[in-house]
Amino acid sequence: MKSGMTSLDILAIVSELNSTLISARVDNVYQVEGSMLVFRIHAHPASRDLVFDPQRRLNLTHFKYPVPERPTPTAVNLRRYLAGAKVLRFEQLDFDRIAIMVLDRGGDQYSAYFEIFGDGNLLITDKDGVIRFALHQREMKDRVLRVGVPYKPPPRRGLDVALDQIPFGDLKASKHPVSRALTRVLNLPSELVEEGLARSGVPPDRPSDAVTEAEIAAFRSSVLSVLEEVRSGRLKPTIIDQGGKPYTVVPVDFVSIAGDRRHFSTFNEAADVYFGGIVLEQAGDRRKARVEEEIKGLEAIRSRQLEHIAELEKRRAESLEKGKLIMANLPAFQSLVNRVLRERRSGTDWGSIRSLDSNIREVDGAAGTLVYSIGGKELVIDFKLSAAENAERYFSESKEASRKLEGLRKALEESERKIEEAKKGLLAIPKPTFLRAMSKEWYEKFRWMYSSDGFLIIGGKDASQNEILVKKHLEPTDIFAHADLPGGSVVVVKSGGKEIPDRTKAEAAAFAVAFSRAWKAGIGVADGYWVRPDQVTKAPPSGEYLGKGAFMIYGERNYVRNIPLEIQIGIILSDGEYKVIAGVGEFVRSRASLWVSLRPGELEGKRLALAIKDRLGRQAGLDLKEKVAAIPESDILNVIPPGGCALI
Repeated sequence: MKSGMTSLDILAIVSELNSTLISARVDNVYQVEGSMLVFRIHAHPASRDLVFDPQRRLNLTHFKYPVPERPTPTAVNLRRYLAGAKVLRFEQLDFDRIAIMVLDRGGDQYSAYFEIFGDGNLLITDKDGVIRFALHQREMKDRVLRVGVPYKPPPRRGLDVALDQIPFGDLKASKHPVSRALTRVLNLPSELVEEGLARSGVPPDRPSDAVTEAEIAAFRSSVLSVLEEVRSGRLKPTIIDQGGKPYTVVPVDFVSIAGDRRHFSTFNEAADVYFGGIVLEQAGDRRKARVEEEIKGLEAIRSRQLEHIAELEKRRAESLEKGKLIMANLPAFQSLVNRVLRERRSGTDWGSIRSLDSNIREVDGAAGTLVYSIGGKELVIDFKLSAAENAERYFSESKEASRKLEGLRKALEESERKIEEAKKGLLAIPKPTFLRAMSKEWYEKFRWMYSSDGFLIIGGKDASQNEILVKKHLEPTDIFAHADLPGGSVVVVKSGGKEIPDRTKAEAAAFAVAFSRAWKAGIGVADGYWVRPDQVTKAPPSGEYLGKGAFMIYGERNYVRNIPLEIQIGIILSDGEYKVIAGVGEFVRSRASLWVSLRPGELEGKRLALAIKDRLGRQAGLDLKEKVAAIPESDILNVIPPGGCALI
């Protein structure tokens, strides 16, 4: 199973990134899921996330990885060099597993080196090639990667198949199979070597000394053909499954690898699905490891508790037995105590006192005790006490041990309960849910919905978008709608050459009212209107000025009165992908897997987003609840009206 990108994969990724992200700008950088980095890049028509997993891959992602509330120190340092930077180009370094993103930030040029081998690394250099940031600072035999030191790439590990001759004599002398011998000689991934051999009809396990020069020439031609396919963009991105599980991902279909095929429109998408699955698996493994560590700790506590219980059981039984021994021989023990006291008062030394009785094992004059052997037991007798008091002392020790045992057994039961619960939890741990955002249409950078009659309705999020909608997207057969209030969203109904029904016009007016100042003001109802495009102009009356996003309406307006301020928010969930939508009428109800209605209210920001997710989560079954929880709050806040909301 492929665990990380090969140099061929990076060649394909770099080619696609150059056609997608050139002139885009880095909006932000986040560190997520351990060491993974996400670069949020503002590209036309919408922002894209570039994910870098140092040990595995670099690709555009549709997965929405949870972003920490506070940026990590690594993310903060990267933002110093990359936030706001313009992407100039992507490169691959010497067909190695190193991709380079070249950027311009305020006239200063930086290069980001993504090293995808070993533990991985990210290094930012200035225009002079000096390292300004290093994810991992290292000192190795052949290079030093530290801030303030010029960046030096790793030494090339083999010959260039395009420029260098394959040393046929050395190859023939190798004791390894031909696939391994070629991998050791050439700067090529083993996957590509085996594909070149397969396309040339040479078995990969053939002994090197049995290969002919013609076969090696055919192999070289096949490899160059694969490289040309990738460089020219003639890709067939494929995930190959074996035994029902992903085995590898390749930019062109590999005849050398058997299995079921899943084809994708871009290699970025294929890599995202393949490596995103690995991230899910490993995140799940980390969850399990935490629980297993908890179980290990609980079992260690239980083991200590069992040892302590055994010790107390022994102490309780022995103390009870010793107390009974004294009581069974009470006159003899009282006589012993009296004799010791009498001898001591007459001046007898402790050594002589010990010899008074062969059962006395030792005497501690300072403590006032002696050790007496009887019935195979050694009893400590305090001769400052009576024999009965000595027996009571042992009975008290037995009772104290019993009391401690009772508490310890309860603690043991609690430990066993926790272990059992943790083991059940371990079995029930679901895979973490990272949803992929559905691909976006051109109009999704605006506010948008579809009417009950199937017409596209789009609205501006700000004055700039209002301006764009009227100048670029309002066509002669469309409809212009607006709230009967200054400011707010310009709304355009796209006719598609068809007659627009009255119901759609009314829904467009309701959409405009929802995204107007009426919502922020907390008004319950408001009026809206619609007009034809030829009634809308940017030309103001003489002597007046119209600001960005403002327009003049001439002629009669078609009013829609007393529109209730209400909007629906919903989530479309399908095949591990999601989309958050908002609208009026039947749009959200008919398309979303789950939805809620909103009206003007007091909830705002993250509290509002969490309240919406909580309501949706309560609607969802077990299969959808985790997916709802995985949706970023920012995606919800992005589609709701400005101002506070209340859930209906």
